[in-house]
Amino acid sequence: MRTIELTINGNNNTFVLKPVDFSFSQLRGLNIYVKSINNGILRNGNVEIPFDNADINRLYLMILELFSKRFGCKINASNNAGLLIEDAETEANKFIEFSKKALQIRNNEILKSDLEDFIGIFDEDRFKRTLKPFQLLAAYHLAFSQNACNFSVPGSGKTTTVLAAYELLKNTTDKIKKIDKLLVIGPLSSFFAWKNEFKECYKREPKVLEIKAGITIEYIEERLIRSVVEEDIIIASYGSIDSRKDILKQFLKDNRTMVVLDEAHRIKNVEDGIQSYAALSLAPYAKARVILTGTPAANSYVDLFNLYKFIWPSHDIIGYSIPQLKVMSQRESDSRVKDLLDRISPFFIRVKKSDLNLPEPIFHQPLSVPMLPIQRVIYDAIEKMAISTFENTSFTEFFRKAALIRLRQAASNPNLLNKPLDAYFGNEDEMESQSIPLNNNITVGSDILSLIRSYTEKEIPSKFIATKNLAIKIINQGGKLLIWCEFVDTCIDLHNYLIKNNINNKILYGGTPQEEREQIITDFHHDDELPIIIANPHAVGESISLHKACHNALYLEQGYNAGVYMQSKDRIHRVGLEETDVTNYYFIHAEDSIDSITYNRVMEKEERMLKLIDSEEIPLLSNNLDFIEDTEDDIKAIIRGYYERKIRSI
Repeated sequence: MRTIELTINGNNNTFVLKPVDFSFSQLRGLNIYVKSINNGILRNGNVEIPFDNADINRLYLMILELFSKRFGCKINASNNAGLLIEDAETEANKFIEFSKKALQIRNNEILKSDLEDFIGIFDEDRFKRTLKPFQLLAAYHLAFSQNACNFSVPGSGKTTTVLAAYELLKNTTDKIKKIDKLLVIGPLSSFFAWKNEFKECYKREPKVLEIKAGITIEYIEERLIRSVVEEDIIIASYGSIDSRKDILKQFLKDNRTMVVLDEAHRIKNVEDGIQSYAALSLAPYAKARVILTGTPAANSYVDLFNLYKFIWPSHDIIGYSIPQLKVMSQRESDSRVKDLLDRISPFFIRVKKSDLNLPEPIFHQPLSVPMLPIQRVIYDAIEKMAISTFENTSFTEFFRKAALIRLRQAASNPNLLNKPLDAYFGNEDEMESQSIPLNNNITVGSDILSLIRSYTEKEIPSKFIATKNLAIKIINQGGKLLIWCEFVDTCIDLHNYLIKNNINNKILYGGTPQEEREQIITDFHHDDELPIIIANPHAVGESISLHKACHNALYLEQGYNAGVYMQSKDRIHRVGLEETDVTNYYFIHAEDSIDSITYNRVMEKEERMLKLIDSEEIPLLSNNLDFIEDTEDDIKAIIRGYYERKIRSI
């Protein structure tokens, strides 16, 4: 067995590991592993890992797991480090037993009396919401482990589950487990959900400190460091924590705090993510840690790395390096995957859509409406141009995508053709700075260009008219309607059209300020004068709940991303529905257009995606990227549909 001598350099607070009978160069990938332990380095043939007194035991456990368990080395500690070995080995054995118990709870292999005893500390006089059985189990699991991931589907009540676990840990008599503060880090769109869910669970308005752009560092420091913290919840946006992480670290050192990462797939970047590094830097100072995301490993098992590094910074739960996880994700079958799942299983809960027992929604057959004359002429010209682009192999992928988007725009709202494509692509890396004016990427005759430029002066898109008619019908029946539009300018144009027809509505999209967004959602729930919200799924397809106010959703436009579509559906179909509630999904298509092809492709993708999600513990979508991207198969379906329609018209 290889032997390592461990000493502590007290002058600079550093662990020094020296190989006795071998060279560290023989341990493959060691430099990567060492860097993950507090930015350790290889220097002069030795390993040096810095520490401070607050995390010396935690880092030693990580050293022990790396060199003893992974590389099979024997560690001989000098006198100044000898006591650490005994303590760490004791802690390691305790953790093994602790993990076994967490797994039993996760698998619902527990005595009813154990659960009842634990829930006995639950303050039902304060916490008013009744939990579903799967929420109660998840809360028990989280409160026991204190550090766990919840990978349940959107709409399963993850926020309520966390608040219930928080209530349990606040009231526990176990001084080691007890916490008294709650810090949530999430996208701005999640702020309203946390405040609203707290209100629903406790039947009172929460005291909240929001940390986001525009809130000064001095103000945050005053509230968190120099004052008694009385807030029920502290909510920070991912974009705000890097510049405020020192203040947050001090707050966590001073308070026994549960830190929750909501929509935690935002920290999955293991290479250069500023948000990831900032969030991970807070983890060692938290008393309890929670990961919430419905997409744990969409593209690669690498996506799990930061999630587990956050919840257990003192333990190598994953057990594999990033390069190894990449290989495991790319192979059709890898024996290590089962071991990976066994390692992570004690510390995650996953509720599937089928577990929610929600009333089945109604999917109405798409309403196909004929285009009005000018739109028909424009669409036919754009379609001809797009098909030519698809069939010409000399065009780059960007121009093929551009043609696909232009075709979808022409089918929905020809006014969109007047805007450059970067207005649609937004922050997609490969599309940034690709501002393509109308006449540079739409190769049609001057007569068609003239029709496009003057379109809004002469005609209303037929899909707008059909939307107005459906909206009036639903409003007259006492209902409310959520309208999904892929293109922001369609949201705006439709909003203006409905207003002109005396139908009040508001828009939710990326440009809607947070305060205004929250007010819109509040009004939608409580104001009969606001019957309609028009929303962009890429901006607000997650973190909002509208199911208590609205049971009708209309898809005026659809993209090819099945994941975005599924997220958007869950805004009105989620835990909290009554058995008598009927959820309706409507679709409006332009007749003889790309709309029906897009719809069929998305439905096919969703069916395959649901089968995969329901059949796998950790669904991996990397081999099925067409779930989330426009692919060659989508384009082939468009070409095929075009020629089939041409044949029928002969």
